[in-house]
Amino acid sequence: MDISEYGVSPHADPIVRDLVEHDLLQHAVELVAYGMTIVPPEKMGVDDGFVERLRGALLRTCEKRSGVKITDHTTDEPDQQEMGARTWYLLHEDEAFAEAATNPRMLALVRWLCGQSACLAAQTWIIKPPTKNPRTSVGLHSDAHGIPPGGGHIAHLCNASWLCTDYAGAEDGPTVFVPGSHRYGRATLPHEATMSMGEDAPFPLVPVIGKAGSLAIWHGGLWHGSTPRSRQGLRLTLVQVFTRMHMRPHHLWEDVPPEYMEKYPELERVLGDPGYPFKESIDNMKGIMQFMQTGTDPYA
Repeated sequence: MDISEYGVSPHADPIVRDLVEHDLLQHAVELVAYGMTIVPPEKMGVDDGFVERLRGALLRTCEKRSGVKITDHTTDEPDQQEMGARTWYLLHEDEAFAEAATNPRMLALVRWLCGQSACLAAQTWIIKPPTKNPRTSVGLHSDAHGIPPGGGHIAHLCNASWLCTDYAGAEDGPTVFVPGSHRYGRATLPHEATMSMGEDAPFPLVPVIGKAGSLAIWHGGLWHGSTPRSRQGLRLTLVQVFTRMHMRPHHLWEDVPPEYMEKYPELERVLGDPGYPFKESIDNMKGIMQFMQTGTDPYA
């Protein structure tokens, strides 16, 4: 019995059929049960050429924006701080980013989480060299910025990240997840964000393990972080955020006359500046941090 053939759900039916056609049902179940899944390249319908195009686009854009030239990603170890600015707003830089944003198998899983109207909200890169400093870990957090506790069980957004190098083990400094934490319905509290992610971690942790060309996709409310990289060379990832349509702003407010801002001091706050949306790195994180704090305090 194939319920989608009855045509009772015009929005769900095509998503279910796509999941069946592309052999993604296990991954759809994992997204519901655990909040995350990693899809191997052979299921994503991509080849080595796709990975090379996407990795090349990341490295060229990094060099263009930061001046850091990476000759061999398997051996070069540039300073991460030099590559950590101007990492957002990538779509216009290279056709590979458009290819990555429109993979039909990825979109089936994105729409399974965020519905048919899901839209691409952001693209950014992570280029991670090795380090011996444990403080380079990224603490546990969720990506559902701006969603207060009690925001509902649905995914308001999801992260669909393309692995552009192999994630083979702990030496790669992989992203780690707390499976099922998307059901907590809130962001991590300060003491949870800084908890150990080693063997003594208070939460069960699952690392991203996958070959280059794999897709790691997770519910926006899932708690996750990352550990330091010790392997030679770079870990490269294209991070993509998809949101439900209600997360998109009505207006970008880019042409507000400066005299209005001066005359009405409260206007800057009312218009949401310097919060989302943004194109590049944010120099003043004050607005963003308040936005993120709503994940644990609905009055933030």
